[in-house]
Amino acid sequence: MTHKIAKIWNRVSYETMIFIAFLIRFLSTRALDLDTWSSAWDAMDYSMGNGSRLLIGSIYKLFYGDYLDVTVAYKYVGIGIMLTILVLAIVLGQLIRLSLAADPEHRDIIYGVVVAYMVAPFSIAYVWNEDNLGRLDVYMLLITLLTVLAALRLKNFAIKAMLITILGVVGLAIHQGYAFLYYPLTFTVLCYDAFAENKLHKKEFFGVVLSGAVEVFAAVYFQFFAKINFDSVENTVAFIKSRTNLEVSDFAIQLEYFGSMKYQLDEVTSVFFHGNEDPIRRLLLILVLMSPLLILYLLVWKDVFSDLKQKKVKLIQTPYLYAALVNLCFIPMFVIHVDWGRHLAPLMAMPTFVFLFFLAKKDQSMVYAFGKMKDRVRKKPWYFVITLVWMAGFASFGARNFQWQIDRLYSFFKYGFHI
Repeated sequence: MTHKIAKIWNRVSYETMIFIAFLIRFLSTRALDLDTWSSAWDAMDYSMGNGSRLLIGSIYKLFYGDYLDVTVAYKYVGIGIMLTILVLAIVLGQLIRLSLAADPEHRDIIYGVVVAYMVAPFSIAYVWNEDNLGRLDVYMLLITLLTVLAALRLKNFAIKAMLITILGVVGLAIHQGYAFLYYPLTFTVLCYDAFAENKLHKKEFFGVVLSGAVEVFAAVYFQFFAKINFDSVENTVAFIKSRTNLEVSDFAIQLEYFGSMKYQLDEVTSVFFHGNEDPIRRLLLILVLMSPLLILYLLVWKDVFSDLKQKKVKLIQTPYLYAALVNLCFIPMFVIHVDWGRHLAPLMAMPTFVFLFFLAKKDQSMVYAFGKMKDRVRKKPWYFVITLVWMAGFASFGARNFQWQIDRLYSFFKYGFHI
């Protein structure tokens, strides 16, 4: 009996510990109220049209009937977050196990990558702080985690590509921002098969191109052609308020369904860049404060490309080139949108999953990079310990206001030293 229990525990130990850690953090640190900017979408569904961002509200509608009370919406959001935590725990657990099977000598580095993600301000914890609780980001993250899980476990590429493509369209139906914030990771894990072992595999490459074309078509549709059955902001808001006591933002409805891109740029983006928020300097402060971990990320990339150079691999035939370039997809979100805090979260979290995914696939360049990182840990173990403690000290990323620590540090430099 003891042997059976030990065997079962070994199969679920990582997943269980990660799930419990995040669940305790969620229950003890979650915001007590839903974000008011995005709460309208909890009460919107496809009976209102085929507009963007209506999928989650349509799922909620299956359970609450004709009227959505704020307390019920809060519970639905909580259930969604706990479901995402569960899937995240499964994905990280699988990445750990497969990475250990591929590279058992670098166990400590594998553990370190996961722990660094768990304590960092860009972990899943950002979805339940007071700026982001109730936003659709958690469901985009859930879809992305499912694509990683599919890429890890499915062997048949055709089935894998089809499922990941469908999941991608679902992600876009949840929020068009999926294309820029979470699809980069989806594309990376799908693209790996097309360039496995640094060789072009034509059938898989065609599948990746076809999948990408479908995603682009869906993104364009949801952004420019999907509509709702109302002719004004006032009528839309009045209808939503008739079915819920959630706070509804007129301005959010205006931007999403009735405002043009020019309106977004003139009334939101321009104010953000030229007002008193000073996003560029605040972003620089975040990059400086996150630099101990970001430097480690860059060193992994450096070692990977160094190994590829030594092996005289053509970059165009390696999945790493596309895994690096796909990060450019994040740029439009920082040029057009203003919630830089919650946009930074998936951008900075992405290396955790990319590194472990490539390692789980037994990619030798990543094995080499993890070996080099182990050498650094041996030489300067204090740096890595301090980095983990340092990252754990920061609050999770917010939305438009980044982090409260950044706000205070910015004020310190601006008003204390007039910088």
